[in-house]
Amino acid sequence: MLHELLHFFGRAICHQLEERSLLVSGEALAVCARDTGIYIGIFSTFIYLHFTKRKQCITIPTVKISFFLLLLLIPLIIDGLGSYSHFFGSNNLRRLLTGISFGLVLPYFIYPLLSKRSLDYESKSVVSSSIDFLVPLLVSVFLGGLFYLGQPSHLILDCFIAFSIIGWFGLLASFLFQFVHSRRFKSFFSIIVSLALLSILSMVHEWILSLTL
Repeated sequence: MLHELLHFFGRAICHQLEERSLLVSGEALAVCARDTGIYIGIFSTFIYLHFTKRKQCITIPTVKISFFLLLLLIPLIIDGLGSYSHFFGSNNLRRLLTGISFGLVLPYFIYPLLSKRSLDYESKSVVSSSIDFLVPLLVSVFLGGLFYLGQPSHLILDCFIAFSIIGWFGLLASFLFQFVHSRRFKSFFSIIVSLALLSILSMVHEWILSLTL
């Protein structure tokens, strides 16, 4: 039942093609290698920012740093377009790495929008030193290595993926509840919306697949 539930949430955002997914103990993970990389990257950067920047008044990266970060989105775009257009082949390692590169960038632009604003303090860039980029990068590479090597079990890895998907959609949903002052209630409502939206997307995906069979 847990296996089905985790793949249910994975189906909300992924095609779940087995040949494009990492296999652990003969089981395909809940999302493809590319989406696995994306959510590893998102998780690594978000966790770092949450524990190091949540009490600071921060803003999105400077123009120079933003340009560098946006360049990291390009490998996935090239690999995805080339693969789906059959212009060139790809493999799961490349999908995983380009996914990490893509996902790593996103929280740098989303998380600062949730930062507390204060007239007493000047906002700082979310990336104020190389450490703010290198730590999430190293965490992503470490987690990516565990996933690629299939360590630990596929259920633990799928739980990580599902947690990251629900958390990311919850973070995006939190923008709907800016009027809620209690952080606890805001988090609760955001997760409920995230679960509801992912459930709808998963059921729609399953319905569309049933029509094509």
